[in-house]
Amino acid sequence: MNRARAGATPDRFSTQETPVKPTLPHLLLAFALALLAPLAHAQWSPTKPVRIIIPFPAGGIVDLMARTVTDRLSASLGQQVIVEARAGAGGSIGTEAAARAEADGHTLVLATLSHVTLPAFGGKLTWHPTRDFAGVGMLGQVANLAVVTPGLEPRTLRDFVAYAKARPGQINYVNAGNGTSQTLGVEMLRKDTGIQLTPVGYKGYPPAVPDVIAGRIEFALMPFGVAAPQVKAGKLRALAVVAPVRSPQLPDVPTMAEAGYPESNVMSWYALLAPAGTPRAALQRLSTELGKALADPEVVTRIEALGGSPLPVGSPAEVDAMLARETERWARFVKETGLTMQ
Repeated sequence: MNRARAGATPDRFSTQETPVKPTLPHLLLAFALALLAPLAHAQWSPTKPVRIIIPFPAGGIVDLMARTVTDRLSASLGQQVIVEARAGAGGSIGTEAAARAEADGHTLVLATLSHVTLPAFGGKLTWHPTRDFAGVGMLGQVANLAVVTPGLEPRTLRDFVAYAKARPGQINYVNAGNGTSQTLGVEMLRKDTGIQLTPVGYKGYPPAVPDVIAGRIEFALMPFGVAAPQVKAGKLRALAVVAPVRSPQLPDVPTMAEAGYPESNVMSWYALLAPAGTPRAALQRLSTELGKALADPEVVTRIEALGGSPLPVGSPAEVDAMLARETERWARFVKETGLTMQ
């Protein structure tokens, strides 16, 4: 009995077989497939408005950051891009809504540092920071400002620390969500200095601003874009900026490191994510258009006006890798330091 040679073409695919004469149905099928082939490889495009969920209140820094690119994205995608605020539970409500949305490219969420820090602090979440999401692209990072009500005695951050030490538990601060860069920065300052501050919960920073101005809340770390206008107007006093360098908008305000507390220098990043399972073609198109938006000088100016700076957009896979690294990093940090939320 003859045995087929290893690697030889199986008989049923042999080119030596008598060719089958094509029939009309075969020809029609081949014609239809030829017409459909280009469509299978066509670039993904949205067929309805695209919404960006922000898991914090409207008017806050996350909302403002999202709106820096919506006009540009709407024009390039050919569909309106709208921002939808779904605040509550430190960002969990809006994040859960995004995780449960249909994974078709029409729903995104603008995630911040709290996306990966909330799980580290043992919160009971109905979503997972990596398994339930797919990366689209990085948007940027934004500085924070350490501010006090103008009537408070301290003029520097060191003076404030001394002031707070003399009044343990008597100084209130804004907590707009456990795991945010602002609240995490306060917790690290507290741990570094031993001061005892009392958190007062808010659903975001815009609702807290009037209370800090009025003196009902004495201290806050706030997103730069929210606090800076109040500082310029003399309604808040800035003690330090949480950024690598001083801001040209507030050049007299020292950085957190210059003020003597480099460990509290926690900045947040902003990343567009989609629900897990979103088609790769949709992720890539959205990422490409985000990159084009961030190359627009007008968009860059808007981000810088918020005290921010654009970041390299990166590929969807690179954003996925970043989320994995950050999730592991903060889980390890919290475990090693024993840091807890008050």
